Amino acid sequence: MTAKELLWITSTIGRMFTEYGAEIYRVEDSIYRIAAAYGFDRDDKRVEVFSIPSSLIITVNDGDEPPLTQTIRIANRGTNLDRVDKLNNLSRYICSEKPGTEVIRRHIEEISKRKVYSRWVCIVSYAVVGATFSLFFGGKAMDAAFAGLISMLIFCVSELVDRVKPSVFFKSVICSMLTASIAVIVSRTGLTDGFDKMIIGASMNLVPGIIFTNCMRDFIAGDFLAGLYTLIEALLIAVGMAVGAASAIALFTMT
Repeated sequence: MTAKELLWITSTIGRMFTEYGAEIYRVEDSIYRIAAAYGFDRDDKRVEVFSIPSSLIITVNDGDEPPLTQTIRIANRGTNLDRVDKLNNLSRYICSEKPGTEVIRRHIEEISKRKVYSRWVCIVSYAVVGATFSLFFGGKAMDAAFAGLISMLIFCVSELVDRVKPSVFFKSVICSMLTASIAVIVSRTGLTDGFDKMIIGASMNLVPGIIFTNCMRDFIAGDFLAGLYTLIEALLIAVGMAVGAASAIALFTMT
């Protein structure tokens, strides 16, 4: 395999890993192992990788030719653990069987086209999470029902907000403010005893649990820059949730 082909394979797999929510150490380790399988050893400085959640840089040195470097800006990240698992299996397959470029390309295309949950499944899942956590934190049946409805609306609003590609902070503020506003309005109608359980239940859909988990795993693995990046992202989301909910509550209680 040529350095150019290896660079394309590793950069594509690394980018997909990052976009689908894999930990940074998994991204770098997979790239190094794939490169080593084709004779580009890390110890010989024939391949170098630098990765953070927003960027991926790979350099491949063929020895006789000038080094090739690929820089990729990761703009959109999400969570798709099914595709992360398939990419992990592909990486193991590449390391053991050392297939050609076309075979790897076909596998990559198959993974990128794997089905995701439908929009309605996601909406129902949001509703179940909101209603369940509302009950968990002491809410009544009516609190849980409205928390589920608010959660469904949060998902729809999140989709609309994502079209303008806002920062995670402003997206969190908008969704949290909407959650608190509807909860306060519902409580004022007398249908529920208060709005706190509805807000808590619906807001659990916004909590950056996976982001914070990846942050801790990156810190443990020694990827401090990547861990700091995800920690700041998680904190911005948490602060946005607090700002949005507090602003809505203050606005409605003053009127």
